[in-house]
Amino acid sequence: MDPSLLLPTASIDDATATFIRKVQEVNPKIQTELIEKAFRFSFNAHRNQLRKSGEPFLAHPVAVALILAEQKLDPVTISAGLLHDVIEDTQISREKIIETFGEEVGVLVDGVTKIRTFQMKSRQERQAETYRKMLLSMAKDLRVIIIKFADRLHNLRTLKYLSPDRIKAIAAETLDIYAPLAHRLGMARIKWELEDLAFKHLYWEEYKDIVSKVVASRGEREAIIDSFVVPLRRKLEEEKIEATIVGRPKHFYSIYRKMVQRNKPFEDIYDLLAIRVIVSSIRDCYHVLGIIHSMWTPLQERFKDYISTPKQNGYQSLHTTVFGEKGTIVEMQIRSWEMNQVAEDGIAAHWLYKSNEKEMSRDDKALVWLKNLIDWQKDLTDSTEFFEFFKIDLFHAEIFVFTPKGDLISLPKGSTVLDFAFSVHTSLGLHCIGGKVDGKIEPINKPLKSGQTIEILHLNSKKPSIDWLREVKTLKARSAIHRWLKSTGRQESIDLGKKIVQNSYKKVHTPTPFNDHIAGILQFLGLSNIDRMYELVGSGEMPVSRVMQFFQVRKIKKSPANVVSRLVNSFTGKANQGVLVGGSEDLMVRFAKCCNPIPGDPIIGFVTRGRGISVHKADCTNSVLFSTDEDRKIEVSWDDGQQKKYFVALEIIGMDRPGLLNDISLVFSEFGANVIEGSIRTLNQQARSMFKIEIRNINQLKQIFRKIQRIKGIENITRVKDYINYPQENNT
Repeated sequence: MDPSLLLPTASIDDATATFIRKVQEVNPKIQTELIEKAFRFSFNAHRNQLRKSGEPFLAHPVAVALILAEQKLDPVTISAGLLHDVIEDTQISREKIIETFGEEVGVLVDGVTKIRTFQMKSRQERQAETYRKMLLSMAKDLRVIIIKFADRLHNLRTLKYLSPDRIKAIAAETLDIYAPLAHRLGMARIKWELEDLAFKHLYWEEYKDIVSKVVASRGEREAIIDSFVVPLRRKLEEEKIEATIVGRPKHFYSIYRKMVQRNKPFEDIYDLLAIRVIVSSIRDCYHVLGIIHSMWTPLQERFKDYISTPKQNGYQSLHTTVFGEKGTIVEMQIRSWEMNQVAEDGIAAHWLYKSNEKEMSRDDKALVWLKNLIDWQKDLTDSTEFFEFFKIDLFHAEIFVFTPKGDLISLPKGSTVLDFAFSVHTSLGLHCIGGKVDGKIEPINKPLKSGQTIEILHLNSKKPSIDWLREVKTLKARSAIHRWLKSTGRQESIDLGKKIVQNSYKKVHTPTPFNDHIAGILQFLGLSNIDRMYELVGSGEMPVSRVMQFFQVRKIKKSPANVVSRLVNSFTGKANQGVLVGGSEDLMVRFAKCCNPIPGDPIIGFVTRGRGISVHKADCTNSVLFSTDEDRKIEVSWDDGQQKKYFVALEIIGMDRPGLLNDISLVFSEFGANVIEGSIRTLNQQARSMFKIEIRNINQLKQIFRKIQRIKGIENITRVKDYINYPQENNT
């Protein structure tokens, strides 16, 4: 739509008429009264606002609404698209939207509005809370996420006016959250454009390289596709099977992922082409499969029957990869017209409207997953925790396992026997003691693999413990365990916790009664109620050592030199680690994984919740955050008399050449650094290596850095937080 029509000086009648005509061009039968009202309202609300590009702000909600109209969405959704920024970017309230347009529009607009009226500790927590709100709104009404996808799509199309950092942040968030969510909901068309646009902004050089190679190979690609399509079309006509056959290359980001996962250049990726055969019925799908296998040799391990076993997002199709002439390889996808609509539009294709109320198909897996979000989130009060487990459910590859009766259950990769038990029934999970995996008895934390059959073993007397939260991967299992821990045995936990605390206090050698310290302890723990403290201790959610640290910290701060030695027996675990705490070498310490300090690094210590003293680099981001809490800070220093070894992760980037890895290994050997792990990835003549090495101190590390930097072709060497095993080829 012409931006000049949206300027403050433009005629609102002309702008409205032009917009309505554009909506009717893509959906001639749509009712426009509500849409026209929403357009006029949005025009006035955003009248004097401009985008970063200098164009009228209204251009964005108008573009979002037109994307929704192209998808044949209803008037309520298109109206909400026009209004989706009103609450967030103007002074107009949610109540005003509901009053003017009704509850249905108001709920949709509020669902895509960022949370802004609360205080959080960090940007990550604010972001997690906003995601949580969006996801739960989506679970109640699917149109929330469809509006959000349209919003993100238009933003990606117009990112060039933002700062480079902001562009990368939006693109990364798209690949991390929105594209996988579109995939989970089966919305392939949206997913592909989100991925390719984000890929373009995040990895411009790689994007440009792949696009140029796809364009350059167009003639060859079309010839290969024709060599399959022409004879197949002729054969299907002979068999009197009506079919539409189309060939296409894989999408750019999909190609890039294959290159990274398989560590291969563009030229060595063989499955870049796909041919889709769309027929009238399921019977025809299998008939066509047989014809294809009679014409070309199939690659057996690449056959997938997603018709009999649909994906969690509802996707159904037959996939087979076949060999053509001169060794050409093509993937064939065979599906019905209905399956094709679901594959492209996903969850939006499942809408059923009855009496103007949106109802969802009860047997649709993706819809069931969305509705379960509402139940699962109730037991996870921490939005960040909820969002982390939501991402596990969203991102992880699936495994398919069976009940003893042969029922198929899909779970995230890495799920355990306990996850399986909760997926079958909550009661079975709560009393699970293990399982028979393919006839062999396994513990509750045994990871499962696709194809296994699991029989759950249970006892009615068995009850969950706090430790179970470490043994599960799924949001459903975690929320059920949380719910049980909160709802049962609270008074038992309080009574037990009180006994544990009182027994531990007797060992502190403090002459004053325990009750005299309650106010100070509660302040130290950040609690307001003594029963809550006893409950946390009694249920195992908080170790009693955390309570006793109140007395230990006071003693250390008053007289670190002569009091610390009395505290040795109050900590358990591996002590010292080459660090002195308050002059003592006997307290339990651990090195923070966020920065992995080594001897020679300036360090600082903090009393942790039941895990002794956490040692950070002085310039660590987390140490800066903790430094405002004076009660937790402890003086620490390196024990020069200790000859211990420490792990360090290094990332080394250089031009790929023969002998590069050997030259790096020789440096490690020369300076006595033991290599624990190593991996390497090459792409576009660049080698990116990751090593986990064992060293003594910072001086040894500096020597290694200097020597490696002098190796021919080395571009950069960096000490990183964690060792990452670069992904290898994945054929699944």
